[in-house]
Amino acid sequence: MKLTAEQEEFVANAIELGKAQIRQEIASGRIPPTVKTFSALHDYVDANEFGGLCADDGDLPRLFPRVTESDAEAFCEAANQVQQALDTWLASGMEKVSMLISGLVEDALHAACLAVQLRLKIDHGDVAGVFFSGKQKEDFDAMFSRYVLCEVAMLASSDDK
Repeated sequence: MKLTAEQEEFVANAIELGKAQIRQEIASGRIPPTVKTFSALHDYVDANEFGGLCADDGDLPRLFPRVTESDAEAFCEAANQVQQALDTWLASGMEKVSMLISGLVEDALHAACLAVQLRLKIDHGDVAGVFFSGKQKEDFDAMFSRYVLCEVAMLASSDDK
């Protein structure tokens, strides 16, 4: 079934919205970063809602009214395109891993600095902010990123079993 130009634009926007929603769920910890398929998302969330495909407002009801059989087919085609694109994106995984690593590295640095500051009864992070800038920050990020990649690889290999 051929979608109209306006419906195709909706699909493109829904794919980007779905990616953003998945990123947010990964960042919140509801979805593990090792999820590789759209169908696996259903173990953690109602994945059919990603991309705004269950919205009762906005452009979805206007563009895909689902009154006739043809309308229903158009909606199914659009939903399939969105879900297939998200499946392909999840399979590539690099963006998810990059986002995860960045967040974990920042969390680790903040936790380490907080531990030092609490033990030394320091109530500000001025020295840490200065110390962990430039080369020092780059070195920490590189070292801890390698560690996170090792952990992700272990998770991925245990998921394959």
